[in-house]
Amino acid sequence: MKQQNRVAILNIASTLVLNGIAFFTGPLFLRLLGPTNNGIVNIYNVWVSVIAVAFTLQTQGTLVNARLEYPEEDQKRYQSSVLSLSVVSYALCAGVVLAFIGPISGLLRLPWYVVVLMLLHGFGTFCINFLSTKFIYEFKAGWKMLLALAVAVLNLALSLSLVLALPYESRFLGRIGGVSATYILLGLPVCIYVLAKGRTLFHRGYWKFCLFLSVPMVFQNLSDLILGQSDRVMLQQMMGETLVGQYGAALTFGGIMFTIFGALNHTWVPFFFEDMKLGRREALESRTKNFLELFTVLSVGFVLLAAEVYRLYASEAYLPGTGLIPVFVTNYFLNFLCTFPINFEYFKKNTKVVAVVTVISSLVNLALNYVLIRSLGMYGAALATAASHVLQLTMHHGYARLVLGKGDYPFAMRLWSPYLMCYLAAVALAYLTPGAWYIRWPLGAIIGVWELWRIKKRKVLI
Repeated sequence: MKQQNRVAILNIASTLVLNGIAFFTGPLFLRLLGPTNNGIVNIYNVWVSVIAVAFTLQTQGTLVNARLEYPEEDQKRYQSSVLSLSVVSYALCAGVVLAFIGPISGLLRLPWYVVVLMLLHGFGTFCINFLSTKFIYEFKAGWKMLLALAVAVLNLALSLSLVLALPYESRFLGRIGGVSATYILLGLPVCIYVLAKGRTLFHRGYWKFCLFLSVPMVFQNLSDLILGQSDRVMLQQMMGETLVGQYGAALTFGGIMFTIFGALNHTWVPFFFEDMKLGRREALESRTKNFLELFTVLSVGFVLLAAEVYRLYASEAYLPGTGLIPVFVTNYFLNFLCTFPINFEYFKKNTKVVAVVTVISSLVNLALNYVLIRSLGMYGAALATAASHVLQLTMHHGYARLVLGKGDYPFAMRLWSPYLMCYLAAVALAYLTPGAWYIRWPLGAIIGVWELWRIKKRKVLI
């Protein structure tokens, strides 16, 4: 029990360090950059995420399956081999981009040298994510914490120095340069480290096993990016960088809930795979209820307090996006609920259906973005994403429950629907009482104290 809590706390802490420093320094960078520069940075980050997913085949996503498939003595060789597969894939894709860098630069509305930086940044991001994933599934939470700390501190130091050194109209280059330099400087040694430990560049069996699982993951993750980030790209093309800056600031603020979800999920998923493998259904159900309860309480508290805190977080220029925050948090909550059927599908090695569902949802999102942005602006973009997440949850739950599970699916609707209802009630209260902080804040405090009592009583976080 103590070991479980230690792993959970360190995993959560490492994720919060990496994203929390960025969050708490967010107000400083928002003021230094302004909405237009911030909009350019947001668009740049979208394309870096695309590169990190598409060019590298997402091989780190197969590390947990490899631990179930191969003995412990094969793990380092497997990791080295699939990382080299990513290097080959990245080199080929990057070569194509460089060959057509002029047209691509024009299409993205970014200078050619920013596109080059984007390529290097994307690979560095993948390497850091690879090592972080390796630490998660090896239960090396302490090492994951150190890696997150190194990334966060170097990122802050370089970004702040470069932003302050540049004139106002070019400060987006300072923010981009600081982040990219961090991932390049740390990512390349990580790549060398993993390859040196495994000493296996090519293994036909490993590559075949990896590609069977990872290729559908690429489509799924790319579709996830479309689902979660196409709104900013379409806003840029249809409305301009300033509106993207306002939208992105609210999204970053609401993103603290995505950060918390990611930290909790990284703790829950390894135990989920282990419980499913060993048939510990009672332990899995208990852990799942704890996860549902904790994240629901955190989401409710965030939504109830968000409006007033955001006014302190962002300057006056960004406040038109305040009303978007509950919608963003709702998107994260729906995404959170989606992880239960998705992880079940991964356990069953059915990654193709994950990709198909996500592709359908992302295409619907693109269509809704086009229609709703034209009529509702940035609010239309947020609502389009919410509608697509509802569709995604419905399809995943239906497939896992009725087709794949066949009586074996452990996450029935009755398990999670009460938590969804409680969360939606909090969202309704937030919109109905926009100026009544004296109602929402005490309620949030009471719910928070109650959850602390619950954690103390059960003696585990999740």
